[in-house]
Amino acid sequence: MTKPILGLKKRKKLSPRMPTSHHLTSSFNLTKLREHQPKVGISACLSSENVRYDGCSKGHHLIQQELLPWLDLHSICPEVEARLGVPRPPIQLVQTSRGIHALGVEDSTFNVTKALTKTSEQLVKERCKDLCAYIVKARSPSCGYGSTPIYDTTGGLLGTGNGRFVEILKTALPHLIIVEESCFSCIQECKTFIERCYLLHKKTLRG
Repeated sequence: MTKPILGLKKRKKLSPRMPTSHHLTSSFNLTKLREHQPKVGISACLSSENVRYDGCSKGHHLIQQELLPWLDLHSICPEVEARLGVPRPPIQLVQTSRGIHALGVEDSTFNVTKALTKTSEQLVKERCKDLCAYIVKARSPSCGYGSTPIYDTTGGLLGTGNGRFVEILKTALPHLIIVEESCFSCIQECKTFIERCYLLHKKTLRG
């Protein structure tokens, strides 16, 4: 595993994979001590956990290599916590006359809206209050942030919005930094995210 930010404070010669931001060097005391790192939530599938509906994962190499050494990552899968199982029938968000529901893709009578909503509310209350940021899976019916497809009852695409868990998370914790894994396409973007997390963490410690 590479060590992308180790030694920045002393301005040692860095390998090509290591961030070289002067701002990070002068402003932050990054640490590998978990108890002193910013706490960040992450969709469990992005941590290479086999929790997706098809029993697979969506591990992200830049998150593992560039973020994991410097952030205290806490993985959560709302759908697994809601006891939907692995594998499980895929679900999607559908706009109905009663609001947006989480329904089965192949069987619309498979309605997990109440279970997912109740579990999400519990997760936010019990496991997310100490977080400064959350990395979520794009397009997920539970975890997408602005990218989750929303369909009408005939299967037509109406637009995009937040997954059920993220909608509850965002409402309850408006200060939280929320980003999708698609935001991490290069080391610079990882570096910027680390900086934002440490800034918020520092501000929170000061009260």
